[in-house]
Amino acid sequence: MAKNNLIAIISDVHANYTALETVLNEIKMLQINDIICLGDLVGYNPEPEKTVKKIREVCSEVIAGNHDRSMVEKIDKNWFRGTVQRSIDWTKSQLSQSSLDYLKKLKTRNNITIEDNKILLAHGSPEPETPFRYVFNPSDIKLIEPFIMNTDILFIGHTHIPFCYYNRGNGWVRMDQREFEINPEYNYVINVGSVGQPRDGNPRSSYVTFDLINNVINFKRIKYDIDKVHEKFNDTDLPKEFSLRLSQGR
Repeated sequence: MAKNNLIAIISDVHANYTALETVLNEIKMLQINDIICLGDLVGYNPEPEKTVKKIREVCSEVIAGNHDRSMVEKIDKNWFRGTVQRSIDWTKSQLSQSSLDYLKKLKTRNNITIEDNKILLAHGSPEPETPFRYVFNPSDIKLIEPFIMNTDILFIGHTHIPFCYYNRGNGWVRMDQREFEINPEYNYVINVGSVGQPRDGNPRSSYVTFDLINNVINFKRIKYDIDKVHEKFNDTDLPKEFSLRLSQGR
């Protein structure tokens, strides 16, 4: 665990090494040494190999996302429209065998305990059979309740939209504060957003810190050099629409 009892939870880097590097620099400035990644290291953006190598180097826990799985096994192509399939093919051609082997070994969920908090890590959903189901709202959370009954906090990504819902026994309520103290009597579902391709209309990278001393969650946003990523797309066969959407945060 980090010396200052702070951890960072990131997700959906999607081969945007420029964004990842910016986030990691801020994490280092905060003196956070323990980083968890909730998957989708690759896909969409131009630096998959560098991204996988860096995640392997700095993260203590890494969960597999659907794009990671698409590199190493056959999955339902209905998840991916044509341009995304082009991205998958190009990305796979850029990855070393070592990186492919690493992605293949990643689990789609993991239970961990941090201090007194029972935490479940997943990419999209904690359901073993449908780990890439999207969770957006209380109705979606209701469907996964059987899988989080014994969990204090579920951390997820996948939607690229940061949010927090809590339940004190009478239904799921959205938490609007970006910084708040965890109540040990409540259950939480926390989406940490996306480092490499935010989709909430805000192009800044999103991630979460967890202060274990004060039991405080903090949603972080940080600006990175999107123009630099645009330039890197020019050296790839990736669809340019993926480059353009970065500036729009969608």
